[in-house]
Amino acid sequence: MANRTKRVLIYIASLLLAPVFVMPFEPGTRSFVLSLLPCGVVLSMASLYIVLGEKRTPRSPLGGKLFFTSFITMLFGLALCCGALVYLTLGWTH
Repeated sequence: MANRTKRVLIYIASLLLAPVFVMPFEPGTRSFVLSLLPCGVVLSMASLYIVLGEKRTPRSPLGGKLFFTSFITMLFGLALCCGALVYLTLGWTH
C-alpha cells in the first residue's frame, strides 16, 4: 500500500471516529465540553500526520488539496481543544 493511501485512510478514519467521543453527551453540559478535547486531539494529530507526510513528498494537484484540507482540519481540531479549555477554565455556563 502506498504511503499516500495510508495517509488518506488515516485521515478518513479520524474524520469518522472523532465525533464518537461527543455523541453520548448533551450539548451545553460540562461532560460535552470535556469530550471535545479528545475529539480535537484526534482531528489535529491525524491532520498533522497528513500535513507532515504531504510536505515531504512532491505533490500532484490532488496531493495539494489533501495537504490544504488536512491543514484546515488541523486548525479546526486545535480550535476545538482551545475553545474547550477556555470554556472549562473560565467556567462559562448557559
